[in-house]
Amino acid sequence: MTHRQRALATGGTLFLAPLIFASGAAAQTLTTLYNFTGGNDGGDPRAALAIGTGGVLYGAACAGGTSNNGAVFSLTPPAPGGSWTETVLYSFPGGSEGGCPYSVVMGSGGVLYGTFNGGTTGGYYGAVFSLTPPASPEGTWTETVPYTFPGGSDGQTPVGSLAIGDGGVLYGTTRFGGISADGGYGVVFSLTPPSSPGGLWIETVLHTFDNDRSGAYPTMGVVIGKGGVLYGATQYGGTGDCGTCGIVFSLTPPKSSSDAWVQRIVYSFKGAPTDGSLPTSLAIGSGGVFYGTTESGGIGRCEGCGTVFSLTPPAAPGDAWTEAVLYTFSNNSNANSYPGVAIGRGGVLYGIAYEGGTGTNAACVFGSCGMVFSLTPTGSGASGSWTEAALHNFGGPPTDGANPDASVVIGGNGVLYGTTTTGGASNAGTVFALKP
Repeated sequence: MTHRQRALATGGTLFLAPLIFASGAAAQTLTTLYNFTGGNDGGDPRAALAIGTGGVLYGAACAGGTSNNGAVFSLTPPAPGGSWTETVLYSFPGGSEGGCPYSVVMGSGGVLYGTFNGGTTGGYYGAVFSLTPPASPEGTWTETVPYTFPGGSDGQTPVGSLAIGDGGVLYGTTRFGGISADGGYGVVFSLTPPSSPGGLWIETVLHTFDNDRSGAYPTMGVVIGKGGVLYGATQYGGTGDCGTCGIVFSLTPPKSSSDAWVQRIVYSFKGAPTDGSLPTSLAIGSGGVFYGTTESGGIGRCEGCGTVFSLTPPAAPGDAWTEAVLYTFSNNSNANSYPGVAIGRGGVLYGIAYEGGTGTNAACVFGSCGMVFSLTPTGSGASGSWTEAALHNFGGPPTDGANPDASVVIGGNGVLYGTTTTGGASNAGTVFALKP
C-alpha cells in the first residue's frame, strides 16, 4: 500500500509535546493547535496551509465536512491563554460537485483557490475552485468553480498547489490528460480571470507532456521564477541513463502572443545509487537555487528512501544546472520525505517525512508516524555540507499527530505550521505549530 492509499481513521484535543534537538540544543515545544474529529469539522488534511491577515491559517481537509467529502477551514489565533478557533468555510458535497480538496492558496482580496476531485460536468476529472470571503464577519464564503476539466487534451486530475501570477492568472498541472493514445501524461495549464465580473475564466494548455523521455505525470504544481518562467517536476521520464526517474523542467513564456511556451529539461534524475528519483517538490531560494525532495533513490545507506536535493542555476546561458544530493534518508530513522521543504532564515530547510522517525504506533502507516526535520547549511554554496536534525518525531494517537502529508509553512517569528493526516485525540489529523 502506498502512502496515498492509506485508510482514513476517524477520530480529536490540545497538548504540548516536548521536542528533542541535536546534542546541545535546548528543548522546544510542538503545540497541537487543533484536533480534527472527522465529523463536520473535517479530517485527513493533506494540503499545505496558507497564512492570512492576522495570522489566520487556512487549509483543506480531504474527509469530513457535512457530506464527508472534505472541507476548507480556517483557524483563528486565540486571545492570550485561549484556544484556536476552527471554522468550516465550505463543505464539498461530493459526487459530480467534487470532494477531497488537494490544495489551497490565497490570492488578492483574501480569495482562496484550490483544486479538487470531481467536477460539474458529470465526470470525475477534477476542477479548480475559488472561495470568496464574505463582505461582513457574519456572512458566508462564496464558492465558485472557475474551471472544470472535461478530460482529454486540456488535462485531467489537477495536482499540487496552484501558483498565482501577474494579473491573478493561476498556473497548475494535471497528472493525466493531454494528447496521447493511452490517456496522456499530463499538462501544464493557466487560468486567466475574466476581464469583467461574471465573465468566464479562460483555460490554456501551456505544455503537454508527450512521452516518458520528455517527462511524464507531474505530481506537484509549478513555482514562478524570474521573468515569469515556470518550474516544475514530473515523477517519470527523463533523458539520463535511468530514463524513468523523473525530471525538473522549465517553461519560458513566449515573447509574443502568437508564440508558444518553451519547455526545457533542467535536470534528469539518475536514481540510486548516485542520485534521487521520482521528484515530488520544488522551492526556490536565494540566487534562484531550487531545493526539493524525491520520493525514492538515494546514496549509500538507503537506495529507496528518498533525498533532499539542490539545483543551482548555470553561471552562463546555455550551461547546465548543477544538482547536488544534500541528504539521503535512512530506512530506520527518517524515511520518505514526500511533501517538500520550506526555506527559513539563514537558508535552513525545514521538511516533513510522511513515514519514519522514532515514533511508533500501530495506528500509524506501517507503524511509523513521521517527523519534522531541519537541514542546516554548514559549508559554502548550495552543494556544501548540510546537517540534519530531528525537530519532532510524531507519536500518533491519542496524544500526537501522525503521517504528515504536506510541507510546513513559515509564519511570523519563524514559527512552522503544518498538518498531519491522522493522529490526535480522534485519529482524524491535526494542525500543529513548532518554533525551531
